Amino acid sequence: MIRKIVITLLLFAGQLQAQQISFVPVGKLTSELDRVTSVAFSSDGMLMVAGDRKGNLQLWDLDQLAPIGRAQVNDDIIHLKFLRDNKELIVVDASGNLDFFFANNLSKSRSSKIPDDPILVTVDPEKQFLSYVNKEDQLKVYSLKANMQQASVDISNRVKKPIYLGYDRFGQQLAVMGEDGTTLTCNPTTQNILREVKLRSDEFANSSSVMHAGASNKGSDLFVTGVQEVFIPKGGMQGGQPERRNSIMAYDWDSSNEIKRIRVNNRVDQIVLGPGPTHIAYYTDKRYVITLVDLDKGAEASEVTLEEFPETISISGDDSYLAAGDKNGTIHLFELQRNSAPQIKITKPALNRNYGESMVQQANLELEGVLSDGSKIKNISINGQKAEILANGKFNAEVGLVPGKNKIRVVAEDYQSNTVFKDIYVTRNPEIEVPSDVAREHHEGQKRVALIIGNAAYEGAGALVNTVNDAKVMEETLKELGFEVTSILDGSYEDMKRAVYSFGDAIRDVDVSVFFYAGHGLEIEGVNYLVPVDAEINSPLDVKLKTIPLTGVLRTIEYANEDGLNMIILDACRNNPFPTGKRGGAGLAKSTPPGGTLIAYSTAPGSVASDGDGDNGLYTGELIKQMKQPQRIEDVFMRTRNSVEEISNGAQQPWEEARLKGIFYLKIN
Repeated sequence: MIRKIVITLLLFAGQLQAQQISFVPVGKLTSELDRVTSVAFSSDGMLMVAGDRKGNLQLWDLDQLAPIGRAQVNDDIIHLKFLRDNKELIVVDASGNLDFFFANNLSKSRSSKIPDDPILVTVDPEKQFLSYVNKEDQLKVYSLKANMQQASVDISNRVKKPIYLGYDRFGQQLAVMGEDGTTLTCNPTTQNILREVKLRSDEFANSSSVMHAGASNKGSDLFVTGVQEVFIPKGGMQGGQPERRNSIMAYDWDSSNEIKRIRVNNRVDQIVLGPGPTHIAYYTDKRYVITLVDLDKGAEASEVTLEEFPETISISGDDSYLAAGDKNGTIHLFELQRNSAPQIKITKPALNRNYGESMVQQANLELEGVLSDGSKIKNISINGQKAEILANGKFNAEVGLVPGKNKIRVVAEDYQSNTVFKDIYVTRNPEIEVPSDVAREHHEGQKRVALIIGNAAYEGAGALVNTVNDAKVMEETLKELGFEVTSILDGSYEDMKRAVYSFGDAIRDVDVSVFFYAGHGLEIEGVNYLVPVDAEINSPLDVKLKTIPLTGVLRTIEYANEDGLNMIILDACRNNPFPTGKRGGAGLAKSTPPGGTLIAYSTAPGSVASDGDGDNGLYTGELIKQMKQPQRIEDVFMRTRNSVEEISNGAQQPWEEARLKGIFYLKIN
């Protein structure tokens, strides 16, 4: 089994932009498919589905590399998407048919139809709306729940030959880009155009820029396009042909400002972002090659050659795999391996990239390794401490371990000051006593970042009593625990949005991140929203336009920090004073956390919480007491929950949803 669980010693990338990544062949998955037009992965990377130009579907279990279902729809498949926590699959064909299948076996669950022939399709982050561009260049939004059109924007005279369609991370903006670089961003609910820009290379005078492909990353804070600039060189026409120069250009989502421009060797005919925040994969339909580009370094990093022209590519949500469907119906599956051309090799202990359940008992780990070319390495450090380079590029060190999950980072620096690193994660038995000096070094060596938002002075509702106090005492507590804290008090919509975006940038490659929110929270149709103080809410529509969807926060964390501990703490279930109609429930709804994340609610789904009779809300007041105790993070929230239930006589019952990737402590002793 590819994902067989073995031990807790594992090798993972601490941050992908600093590492080399290459394609490691897993297998060629043959099928009854014709020319493959679309490939999609489930969000956990366990399932993969592909569709072809004749409407055939094939589903694979990636754990076993085995087909587990086949189906057929009426026309060329142009979009596939897993819905409902990977339980359902939507298939959109070129005739506008929407077919829904159970994701475990591809048996059909229901069907619907949009009144158009779509050419571009996307689904919003909450997976409630299907947005598409039709052949008449109309941009439309279709409700998957109500089975009806929600909005329509005429882009026929503004966007030429659309090539890209996508949402921002909050699902409140929808962008469409044409091959001439014209990009419109609109509000999909009000249908208002928010901005219109013209993206161009303009590297040469009198040139013509043609966009051939576009994509956005998982965090939706940037999008990229493959552009070909056609121009007459200074020396005049050579052989009667103008010169063509190919580039990948990255833009900031909000401002449309250019962030990076990278020269590439071939025309970009399809592009996807990943793995991680700073890598891009693309292909040209004139070659058998798929190329990986390092956005940070601004250069092509590695490539793989197929036996047939690729027709579509896709990267799994957990960044483990890249799949390429070719024109013969074969799916080429590759593992995206970090440091596959290693300069650092760990020889002791034996490492495995998969997660396991056994515990390391010893207080100190004997670490040994070798540098592939030790003569070119100037320095090597382990967790910030300089290590000696021995003969033949070997090194060793003794590393102190604390209870729970430990990250050990080995960094090598050459004589040109270039660095590479390798991260090792080791889980130690939490019942063993830790020397105070080891605990102090571990605490000081960890990077911990928090965003705290406390809203009380609501303009459209009565002020809350303790939420600002809760934010202040949480800030004080987290600073004591070694966190870098950003605090927003009585935040407006723009304040909160900017803070979440900045938080995503700040938590890349951290050990622990915390997002804490105290204030009003609402649930509409199963989606949770955090309410800014300037929100004027008179309907469910206002909620979607003027608040921050929790899914945007989840996407920010999933995109930025998947290997550490992430906590989202929501003391946001006060009684709802806003007129949101029958579609809004009391309290908040359950949300599925990304990998490595714990979501803690101050009360159970569908219930409301106390704002407290003292200086703090009941939940936050009890939580900070437990955060100061040396105990596992699960015990912090369990004991908080028990205490709150006891004090409230069962009226308030906190709740957690967790998908942690190890055992973690905020405080060791």
